[in-house]
Amino acid sequence: MSQEHVESVTETEAVRAELYDTLAHLRDRLNYARRFDHAVARTRARLARQQRENPVAFGAGVAGVAAIAGLAVWRVSVAVARRAAD
Repeated sequence: MSQEHVESVTETEAVRAELYDTLAHLRDRLNYARRFDHAVARTRARLARQQRENPVAFGAGVAGVAAIAGLAVWRVSVAVARRAAD
């Protein structure tokens, strides 16, 4: 084998490795379902840690979110009832 052939093969292998790395990176970045699953898992872990470390604040946060959700549902139901009455 000539030196030129060896260099060409080495360069080809390096380019191929870079291409595979780029494709793997794109696959990870464009896989939204997987990214969403990871985000949900991180959020669950953070909420579980918060619940263990500060249960009073966690309970207050849950109550606050429930109150906001209840208010939103109430406002939507009032708007639907008004529209139905008209």
